[in-house]
Amino acid sequence: MLEDRIRQSFDAALADLRARLEAELRDAVAEFQTVHDGALQAARADALAGADAERDRAVAEAEARVRATIDEVVAAAREEDRQRASSEIRAIVDAEAVQRLDEAMDQERHTRALALADAADRAEQSEKAAVASARVREREEALAGVSRLLDGVRRLDEARSLSDLLDALTDAAAAEAPRVAVLVLRGERVQGWKVRGFGARDEQPKTVDLALAEAGVVGHAVGAGRTTTTRDGASSAAGPGFAPLPADRMGLAVPMIVGGRVVAVVYADSVGPDGHETTVPNGWPELVEVLARHAARCLETLTVQRVVHTPAARVAVPAGARGDASAPAAPAPPAQAQQALVDDDEASARRYARLLLSEIKLYHEPVLDEARRERRLLTRLGPEIARARRLYEARIPAAVAARAALFEQELVHTLAGGDRSLLGQPA
Repeated sequence: MLEDRIRQSFDAALADLRARLEAELRDAVAEFQTVHDGALQAARADALAGADAERDRAVAEAEARVRATIDEVVAAAREEDRQRASSEIRAIVDAEAVQRLDEAMDQERHTRALALADAADRAEQSEKAAVASARVREREEALAGVSRLLDGVRRLDEARSLSDLLDALTDAAAAEAPRVAVLVLRGERVQGWKVRGFGARDEQPKTVDLALAEAGVVGHAVGAGRTTTTRDGASSAAGPGFAPLPADRMGLAVPMIVGGRVVAVVYADSVGPDGHETTVPNGWPELVEVLARHAARCLETLTVQRVVHTPAARVAVPAGARGDASAPAAPAPPAQAQQALVDDDEASARRYARLLLSEIKLYHEPVLDEARRERRLLTRLGPEIARARRLYEARIPAAVAARAALFEQELVHTLAGGDRSLLGQPA
């Protein structure tokens, strides 16, 4: 029974030990669990802290990568937008520039067309004005030449001696050409009478003394008995023999023939004082030849008068007129000759009036036609008619009794076509 008690005691002790062990085990498990939970919690906290830090780092890196990517995308998008906007703006600007350029070119073409049209119109008007002015100048030069010729002819007509005649001829020819020489024939030689434009020789004309063979174109003119120039095939010699003549200039020699014999020669050219051509009337050779020929006729008349001892049949020279003032006035011619001279003066006055009025008709024909239709010639062409009248009265001496009447007659005849009513009243 002891055994049972021992077994019971043992069992009780074992149970008590087991209970204590279990209690200790439970306490140990509980403590372990507590420690384990704390460690686990600490580990978890550490792990969570590390995970959070790693997460924050990863998030930061991800955010940085995202931001960089976003910045790149935004920059690329902005650049694309900028380029697109720039292209669009450039296209708009180019389109506007092309449009403005087209408009400017159209405007320029229009302006240029207007300018060309205006320039063409101005050029046409200028050309017309220049042509009209040139024609007026040409007519004025022609009238001036006619006036000079008329003055020269009158002086030749008024000469009463050979010396007066040759002096008047020299003056008249010198008004047409820069260099003039009047030479007289003495046997087979020519000697200077008067020279103009030859420098020192002008004061000593008689130093010109040449054999005909040495007198160049002057000698050829004497031998041929006709007007000769340095450009004639027969006169190869240049110049008058006593002065040089440039190869590109023309010299003219006109023989004065009286009774079929050469008694003098007029030489002229267009060489100025410096040896070059100067400005002279275009028709100077013809005018010089006319003067020389008329002088020859006057010289022939003087010669005849001396031979037959009869005075010249001419109108007495008025006081103050050009000519030899010391010479006595010629006696009045017979009535028939006197009337012939008067008729000749009137014919000359009429011709000069017709010339002046014909110039108005030539250069003012449209205005003349309108003035005729309106019967207002004196009003529409008053200044031109007044100018013609002044020129007429300046050239036609008051000694011509019918001077005013002749001008009026030609005014009616030339401008009014014979109908005086077309003149109207002066303005």
